Amino acid sequence: MKGEGRLITVGIDLGYGDTKVIGVDGKREKFPSRWAGTEAKNWGIGGSTTILTINDGEPFFFGDNATGANVREPQGDGRLSDPDSLPLLAGALWMSGAGTDGNQAEIVLGSGTPLGTFEHELNAAKEFLEGKEFDIKSVSGETRKFKLSKLVMRPQGVGAALYLLDQGLIKTQYGYGVVVDIGSRTTDVLTVNLKNMEPVVEMSFSIQAGVGDLVSGISKAIAKETGFIVPTDIAREAISQTVVFKQREVGGPKVSEPLMNTLASKILDKLRENLREELDRITALIPVGGGSTLIGHRLEALAPGTLIKIPAEDIQFANALGYRDAASRSAQ
Repeated sequence: MKGEGRLITVGIDLGYGDTKVIGVDGKREKFPSRWAGTEAKNWGIGGSTTILTINDGEPFFFGDNATGANVREPQGDGRLSDPDSLPLLAGALWMSGAGTDGNQAEIVLGSGTPLGTFEHELNAAKEFLEGKEFDIKSVSGETRKFKLSKLVMRPQGVGAALYLLDQGLIKTQYGYGVVVDIGSRTTDVLTVNLKNMEPVVEMSFSIQAGVGDLVSGISKAIAKETGFIVPTDIAREAISQTVVFKQREVGGPKVSEPLMNTLASKILDKLRENLREELDRITALIPVGGGSTLIGHRLEALAPGTLIKIPAEDIQFANALGYRDAASRSAQ
């Protein structure tokens, strides 16, 4: 966190699969990008489940606690300007560590959206959020007050590239850096001119493939073996290790490895198709996002010797770190 007085910078990556937060003193949090309304104001049984309200509105769960038939998962590129995403934003602010002293926290919020919708979303999100005040309350009685004083946005991937540049993991040079953000439902590709750190629009695009394909494949394999539909969170866990479901050990690397190869091949084919005329000018290949921990290393086949290895603790938070850094620079 950087700021003056109660001016606090927060970076939020409102992803399809997970919402990532960089908050007070660099605090890192993430939770599944879903929420669900609830009629329960307080069960009075001392549970630790966080239930919030925004400006005395309807109470809701968020993240792992949001389950059941009424779960909402905002999926459009315009998430920051969508009222349906406010519970996710409120949950992120709550987990950021800001506003815990009882005073209103003035927030400089750094965030982003894919390049293709950036200009439209920038204007819509600023109109929707900038200058707004939110009193976020938990049903346990705690209140945290926020004012979104300023919204600073960067195209998805630019923030990650700037963060890596600041950390010395990439250098200013001739050639292109290709940020491959492997998300839940899509893989967003942003190409950056490493000489001036400007995005190259005609070399930036989205691929309709992501970790959700792995989860779906694992789910089908487990259903075939057990005869039962497996919940999404269990299927996600079964990608990297075997899990016990319906009294059987299912999933794990033997099942997921062929699925990961298929996903990596699909992404590589699309990368080659869209970047084929400039492959020899790629000097930094930068996989980020949750899916990069699973298949990021396989993408080096696109441009051997150019893979940038991001520290494991940063890889899912690279965009949020870049967004928070942009907000911090704006707040100075």
